[in-house]
Order: sequence, then C-alpha cells, then structure tokens
Amino acid sequence: MLRSLMVAAMIGLDGALDDGLAFLPAAVCAALVFATLTVYDLVVFDWIIFAGLRPRLLVLPGTEGMREYRDLRFHLIAALKGSPLIIFVGLATGGLAASFA
Repeated sequence: MLRSLMVAAMIGLDGALDDGLAFLPAAVCAALVFATLTVYDLVVFDWIIFAGLRPRLLVLPGTEGMREYRDLRFHLIAALKGSPLIIFVGLATGGLAASFA
C-alpha cells in the first residue's frame, strides 16, 4: 500500500517538474523515503516501544522473559538485515513512477 501511495505522489510530482520525472531521481527519492521509514521503525517501534516500554499487549505469550525484547543490538542487526531491500524497493517504485509519469 505504501508503495502505491509513493508512486501516486511521484506521478503528481511529475507535473510540478519542468522536465518531468526521470527514473533515477524517482528511485533515489523512493529509496530515501523507505530508508527513513526503516530508521523510524527501528528507533520508535523497536527501541522505544518494544525494548523500552514493552507493553503487555505486544509481548507474545510464552516469550515474556526473552532478553531479545530489551536487546537494542538485536533490533539493530535485524533492521540491517532488511536494509538491502531498500535499494530494490526504491528501484521498483522509481521504475513504476517513471513509467506512469
């Protein structure tokens, strides 16, 4: 869903640009947006909510004592494992936006 919103926003941006929306700027913009969302997810959701506050609603039954909930490094490594996907998602989104623009 987020990718479709991103493509729609970039298509709207195409009308505002004099030369139109090219593939590379669209791909870089999409990758930066997804990288920003990844960092936000890591800091706010993983570190502050899961590791810091740890509400009972978010703790899975049977995992109450797991140390990974409070391990900030564990969450960072998990986020870094998925970060190469940002490049591919940026390229796909940029390609879609540039083809529709």
